[in-house]
Amino acid sequence: MANLDKNNLPRDKRPVKISLLEARKWAIAELTAAGQDPEQATDNVDFLLTGALKVNYGMLRANLSRQMHPWLSERWPTWIARLMKQEPAQYILGQAPFYGEEFAVDDRVLIPRPETELLVDWVLQDLKAAQKGPVTVLDVGTGSGAIILTLAKQWSTIRGVGADISRNALQVAKKNRNDFGLADRVGLVQSDLLSAFEGQRFDVIVSNPPYIRPDGQAEMDQSVVTYEPDLALYASDGGLALYKQMAKTLSDHLNPGGSAYFEIGYDQGEDLKAVFQAALPTAKVTLKQDLAKLDRMIRVQLKNEND
Repeated sequence: MANLDKNNLPRDKRPVKISLLEARKWAIAELTAAGQDPEQATDNVDFLLTGALKVNYGMLRANLSRQMHPWLSERWPTWIARLMKQEPAQYILGQAPFYGEEFAVDDRVLIPRPETELLVDWVLQDLKAAQKGPVTVLDVGTGSGAIILTLAKQWSTIRGVGADISRNALQVAKKNRNDFGLADRVGLVQSDLLSAFEGQRFDVIVSNPPYIRPDGQAEMDQSVVTYEPDLALYASDGGLALYKQMAKTLSDHLNPGGSAYFEIGYDQGEDLKAVFQAALPTAKVTLKQDLAKLDRMIRVQLKNEND
């Protein structure tokens, strides 16, 4: 198990002696008594334990009889109280998994999700198929930097930029960039979509922009509505506004033969295919589904000059 810093203990409190098993059972009982689904409560508690102790779920199960470290036992009631208020476990822990790495997150950025890993996969598959060498990539609405930093880690010749309208979000992305040692290959720029990149072109543009319609909260988890930043969630015109705005100037920012990849809402596929096809009549526009067979991504490929 990880060694946790005893110097973090409040001086006026004596360590609480409790096993991991007892602490886990108590937390799940508190959460379910507060109305949380037992499966969700268990998942949240185990996420906190594995993240705090830097172990996988199998290691946690094998060590439940061990005493909880005083550093964690002091914080545990507070963490569970925050879970009872529907605060995401990722914000409590200050990190979220994405593509096999841990990214720093807090309420300045969206929590990266598994669906977005599929978007990263699509970009990497296309780069591999094209046997690309050096590649320039722009990530629009970078948030925590999960997309651009993952691409840069996975593809060593990528030179990238993460752009976001939120200066606060860029602070989180900067921390992650520095933690991964990618400051020499990934820049960070404050920009309202593509506005800061006049005259610049990229081989790849990728984006997971706000796409939830403002009246769509009834379909959302309450923790997302309450805690995740509105600026990164909602867009007008039924959630399509930012795609339409980017479609107007997309060809000005892609190299010939370049591609743009966007995460989309599950019910927006055909509408957005029409939007991009109308703005770029000669481009090839392709929808891709997620594991639930729902439209979740769209790719816009420009023709090469020789085509």
